[in-house]
Amino acid sequence: MATRGYAEDVSTLLFLVPFLASGIYGLVLWVQSGISVVLPSSVYLTVTRDPVLFIIGSLSIMLGVMIEVTSADPSTRQAKLASLGNNLQSIAIASLILVVVSALYANGFLDLSGAATDFIVGRYGLVFPAMLVLLSYLLTARFKWVSLMNRKVYAVIALLLVPASIYELGKRQPALGLGGALILLIVGVALFIIPERKKSAPSAE
Repeated sequence: MATRGYAEDVSTLLFLVPFLASGIYGLVLWVQSGISVVLPSSVYLTVTRDPVLFIIGSLSIMLGVMIEVTSADPSTRQAKLASLGNNLQSIAIASLILVVVSALYANGFLDLSGAATDFIVGRYGLVFPAMLVLLSYLLTARFKWVSLMNRKVYAVIALLLVPASIYELGKRQPALGLGGALILLIVGVALFIIPERKKSAPSAE
């Protein structure tokens, strides 16, 4: 029991690593650039575009998941996977909210156009939550083809294509790249938010 509690404490700390690492790194950059009332946009973009932070955050999350799963009793492992799936989705939502608030803060909460541009250009700020949702689904999926054909998977794919649209289409036509990224972002978020219609059961005759 003590070992299981210790494993949960370690996994909780690992789940906090992406937030702590990004916050500390951003604070250091902010101090170096000169503390100001508004977070500099350059600091926001440096943090959200840093591949090392993304790798550290991803590995810490995966290691935390592995510790939780391996420390659980075999009889309760399926329930643990379902609980971890919900936790990962909560972390993804928290990460996305923090990214949006930070982008707004970096643009004085008034320049919505600038905030939207920074939000889209900061690629890992979008990829990281999408990766967490995908990982949460893989933890609970039964790995059947039919289980892959649902709204969450389509939403994750749309969000993962946002950075690709910016950097591939944007190389040729920046306006087209940003427009495609904005459409993919709207589609991805809408697929998460709008509830799926339940199929009505056939009436018995």
